[in-house]
Amino acid sequence: MVRRILASGVNRVPYRLRPYISQVPGVACLQRALVSRILAGKPFIHTVNAGPAAGLRFEVTLPLDKAVWTGTYEQEFAQALAAGIRPGNVCFDVGGYRGYMSGIMALAGASRVIVFEPLPYNQEALRRLQNLNPLLPIDIFTHAVGDIDGLMALKVMPDSSMAKLAVSPFQPEAAAVDEITVNVSRLDTLLRHGAVPAPDVIKIDVEGAESDVLAGAQRLLQTGHPRLFIELHSDALDRACARRLRDLGYAIRYIEPPIDSPTRTRHLIAEPA
Repeated sequence: MVRRILASGVNRVPYRLRPYISQVPGVACLQRALVSRILAGKPFIHTVNAGPAAGLRFEVTLPLDKAVWTGTYEQEFAQALAAGIRPGNVCFDVGGYRGYMSGIMALAGASRVIVFEPLPYNQEALRRLQNLNPLLPIDIFTHAVGDIDGLMALKVMPDSSMAKLAVSPFQPEAAAVDEITVNVSRLDTLLRHGAVPAPDVIKIDVEGAESDVLAGAQRLLQTGHPRLFIELHSDALDRACARRLRDLGYAIRYIEPPIDSPTRTRHLIAEPA
């Protein structure tokens, strides 16, 4: 019974009272204690009840997914992404992971969200997301996205939900536990062959291969001018992506304030100037 109540968050509490629940003496401490003792390490289905993902049904494992559980996962980026969706937009989620951002785009009014995710572990999570949210227009495309069309090695990291293309410069010291071969496609090629529709919005988070994704979408960016939301993991990647986008006529802004760190993660938003 306790597990069922916690898994549903505060959905049974009247909306106007939810902000005050955690202020009741002892409630927050009791909740944390129950979560740590009963739910820790055990996946359960949760309906997110806060933030831009509110209403999304998602498989959660605590404490790993605490930010998903509370609706605060990458909060600023998620809010900016949701605000950037117009009703009826076609959206690409390049590097979909388990689909949290895909769900946000769908909930924000997208007519179709195409998730590009080459890692089998994450593909299974995305299929569960589809089954949990059958009314959301989410489609899975199992290719990786880059600047070539063909086969490429994908390194699976110790966290089996994380991977990167072998050519990615992201975290070169990180040891892989496995390596699989995946199909890689350029977005320009997929569009030319009619495999996917032209997008209005593209979110990119591909563990250091963001510049390659942009290189493989040169024609799309020149002619279609989609809005871009990109997670970057180094100053070098930031400079490369920003330079390419400015050359294509995009205006760039950042969600976080500037921080002097060569390895900091930052989030870039690019729109046609």
